Amino acid sequence: SRQDLTAIYKGLTKLLWSVHESRNTMLPGSKQGLQCYQEVLVIFWKILEENPIFMNHVLQNCDVSMIVVPVCYLMYTNRQDPSQIGLIHLCTFLLLKLSGERSFGVGLNKIFNTKLPCDIPIFGGGHADLIAITLHKMVVNGSQKLIPLYSCFFTIICNISPYWRSMSLVAAVKLVNLFEVLSSPKFLFSEHKAFNHLALLLEVFNNVIQYQYHGSQHLVYAIIRKKDIFGRLATMSLGRAKSLCEKVYGKKIKAAVKEHNRLLKMKKANEEDDDEEDENDSDDTDSDGEEGRSSHFKPTEEWLSEFKEKMPLETIKRLLQHLTPVIDEIINREEGIVDEGEILAVLNNVTMVGLLPVPHAIVIRKYQPNQYTSLWFTAYLWGIIFVGHQSLPIFDGEAIELFQVSTGKEEED
Repeated sequence: SRQDLTAIYKGLTKLLWSVHESRNTMLPGSKQGLQCYQEVLVIFWKILEENPIFMNHVLQNCDVSMIVVPVCYLMYTNRQDPSQIGLIHLCTFLLLKLSGERSFGVGLNKIFNTKLPCDIPIFGGGHADLIAITLHKMVVNGSQKLIPLYSCFFTIICNISPYWRSMSLVAAVKLVNLFEVLSSPKFLFSEHKAFNHLALLLEVFNNVIQYQYHGSQHLVYAIIRKKDIFGRLATMSLGRAKSLCEKVYGKKIKAAVKEHNRLLKMKKANEEDDDEEDENDSDDTDSDGEEGRSSHFKPTEEWLSEFKEKMPLETIKRLLQHLTPVIDEIINREEGIVDEGEILAVLNNVTMVGLLPVPHAIVIRKYQPNQYTSLWFTAYLWGIIFVGHQSLPIFDGEAIELFQVSTGKEEED
């Protein structure tokens, strides 16, 4: 019944809320915190997976912010703890699954007024802002082991962005700063598909601008202030891309080549005579140098074409073409001394109807379970059980294999 489903949801979320509430009291120890919150999250996840009626009930009849707050808190506070990577994965998959539903995105517009015992900046906005600020922190100040989750982070923000009615100043600035980080040469040329994250963040901006323009003046103003970044991406050429890649990764490639050649010489010294080594040394150095140089990604015509195709910059280009002169006129009229509130008021009152491209269809990327995620959840659950029973061990540690460690051995003599 509905009462039973509501009772289950409220009971599980109440247990999860006790984690941060116990650390946010005036008198330490006055409220007991839950220690088995990972098990509660697993139970919540399995109910969502196995019972579609429960998920629909939560999205349609319950306050979704009740699960968002503890999940974001656990992610934020454990982002640099290597032992909690599994917990971060679980929270990420939970948000990803929920973000695929429209009702979840709409429910996130509820005002966030909870005080959390961590260094989350104070902001005036909804729970969508809380998710964006949390995931921004995961990228810029999280463990390196979270890199495989970056695509999930940006997908979550992208899924909820069409329903984000009013973006706070803090969230807007952090998202634009994150765009600046992702568009930097060091990240953009780190691998062939690195621009996919950038494309997802651009889609976030487009969704907010086209579907929720009134109420997103903070984001619009932040984009105008960083307009040069978008301009550089729009005018990216192959020559410039190669130059930036060489500037950032040239020394690294040369160092790798030098080390490779040094090891090659040491190996040859043990196998060949000195005369033969001197004879072939220069040729081997050149050929291996080329091999070392080609090991790192380099921009090509195909890469540039794919990059241009994936970057949905038309909406922001139209926005900047129309609004940049408006802001410049205000600044010139006031001789450079302008109240930021005045600019925000102008941006909020300007109508962009007929100036922006026709709104694109909303694209929602839903969580798709597979055999690998199923195996991961099984291993994660049994890992929790095993670790939680070490004070009074009920399992033989030598007889349980939670994971395998593969080591590469040299086969050469």
